[in-house]
Amino acid sequence: MRAFLTRAIGFLLALGLPVLGQSLVVPKEVQAGRPVVLEGRDLPEGRFPLVLEGPEGQETLEVEAQKGRFQLELHPKAPGEYRIRLSLPSGALEARLTALAPTTPELTQEGLKLPWGLLPLPPGDWLGPLVQGDKVYVAQGLLVVETSLKGEAVSFHFAPARILALRPGPEALLQGDWVLPIPFPPLPFEGHGEDLKALGTLLQALNPPKPWPYFAYWTQDPASLTPEDLEAYGQDLLARGHRPELFFGQPEVARMAEVSRSLRQKDPEKALLLAQALLRYTPLFPGSLAFFKETAQYLEAQGHPAQALRFQEAEKLLRTWLPPRLSLLSPALGTLGLAYLALMLYLFLFYLPAQLKDLKPIGGYLGGFWRHPLLRLRHLHLAYASLGERVLALALFLALGLGLLLQGLDAQVRKGLFASPLDQGTLRTQKAQDWLRTLPSTPEVKALLGYALLSEAPKEARDLLREASLPFALALRGDETALAQAYRKAPLEGPIRTALGLGQDPWGAREPGPSVRTLYQALLQVELKRLLEDPFRGFLHLSTPLPEGVKPWAFVGFWLLLLYHLLTFLLPRRRTPVPPSWALGVRLLVPGSLGFSAGLGLVLLLLFAYGLLALLERKGPTLLILAYGLHLLGLALSLRRSA
Repeated sequence: MRAFLTRAIGFLLALGLPVLGQSLVVPKEVQAGRPVVLEGRDLPEGRFPLVLEGPEGQETLEVEAQKGRFQLELHPKAPGEYRIRLSLPSGALEARLTALAPTTPELTQEGLKLPWGLLPLPPGDWLGPLVQGDKVYVAQGLLVVETSLKGEAVSFHFAPARILALRPGPEALLQGDWVLPIPFPPLPFEGHGEDLKALGTLLQALNPPKPWPYFAYWTQDPASLTPEDLEAYGQDLLARGHRPELFFGQPEVARMAEVSRSLRQKDPEKALLLAQALLRYTPLFPGSLAFFKETAQYLEAQGHPAQALRFQEAEKLLRTWLPPRLSLLSPALGTLGLAYLALMLYLFLFYLPAQLKDLKPIGGYLGGFWRHPLLRLRHLHLAYASLGERVLALALFLALGLGLLLQGLDAQVRKGLFASPLDQGTLRTQKAQDWLRTLPSTPEVKALLGYALLSEAPKEARDLLREASLPFALALRGDETALAQAYRKAPLEGPIRTALGLGQDPWGAREPGPSVRTLYQALLQVELKRLLEDPFRGFLHLSTPLPEGVKPWAFVGFWLLLLYHLLTFLLPRRRTPVPPSWALGVRLLVPGSLGFSAGLGLVLLLLFAYGLLALLERKGPTLLILAYGLHLLGLALSLRRSA
């Protein structure tokens, strides 16, 4: 009996074991909206109905078990309880799961809390999170961090200016009411030094993958940049519209030059790499010509004449991109000013006896202005001068006035040329475009604006370029006739030669564009136009060494003195003789006085003025002595001939 019961129990257990092993495996909790896999195990072969009941109702599916297993992907969309019932010949199997409401991304002190976990972020004033589909965006400073609700993938986007807010789109509001889509288009950097400092902290904490935008490399120590970094840095500069022909006033560029100088003894290879990168991508920066000259001298001293020659020749080409040097203008103006004063003093003293004699009947030198003012004007001291002396006085006065005007215009243009927004190495910044629109609409300004808009508004840009005849504007038109004209005007311009297949300059093939010298010439015309439209306000606006309170009086004085010079041409010359002894004494004082209307007299006068200027600047009396020596020699020969 006992043996029979044992066999019966064993038989029943054998029949029931497969039934007891059948199961449905599903997570107890899932995120609503995310797929979940249902797995059946130890099932009989065949197709069986499966019913899914949840907050959205009931759904009947069919599954097929092969080798006792099946897998089915379910999509619980709404939060709540879900019941799964699988009908089998041996009975029904059930399983339950709970769909949780989606977790809203949240910024915490540790980072960004997401459905899949925590994305660590460095501390700071993070903006966001902005959820767009399954993407999540947070931002700080110049950096946007993009991640997903589904996984741990992270992307980084660098903004060209500080981010103020994130908006649906996704897009970002940047400093200056500037809205850009995310990912950001490759635009020039328009931020500030504090933005770069904050970006450097973020880069150190997050270590985003390279390559970076060029301004991100500015946050690093130049000595730590690898050749790959410098190549990526330069290529990104070019891709964002920066040109080697324009000026780079950013302190980060100058810092690279200083680091290159400091590394010449410690790490010559890295110093040369930095110098080569500066020469190739940003060759015009404060002190760049001196830096490249030093680099050439250093390479030559180290036994690398070929490499030194590259820097020497490049320096010569760079000078052609810069505005003309007007270093001689200041001493020339000093010379003209002293020559004019010396001439006017000489004419006043030389003809003073004759003038006093003629003025005596009408009240004297000063009284004549009160007793007979109109008659007194006929006895101005220039009325006694010869026609040649009057012309020379007027010529010196006009040359002095034009020189001062040129100096003021030059200083005004250079002040804007090497300052924001023109010191960023590109005209394709928003600030530069806005500034160009404020200038008078000359053909040259239109050409510059057309170049600045070429990448974002090509039709408008080409219409503007057609109105100018500058070489780069002609080359950008795209037709062969204009390109040939551009070559005739600027046969040495590298981009124009490249377009014609005539070779390249050391900066390689690139789009034709303006240089610093082109900007200088265009802005000089703009300032001159402003001056002609409103001379008084234009003169007050010029950067002259005159104090602000003196400028109005100087302006009025110039026109009164010019009127005086012109008036004397209408007066007949007074023929009253000058006492010979007085004439000889006065002529001894001013070199060239024997013949101011002749070329030699003018040369001696200018030599005297320049020598006096050198003496006042403590450079020695050599030229002054030479001027007087030649003058006295000519005076002695003249007296000998007259005797």
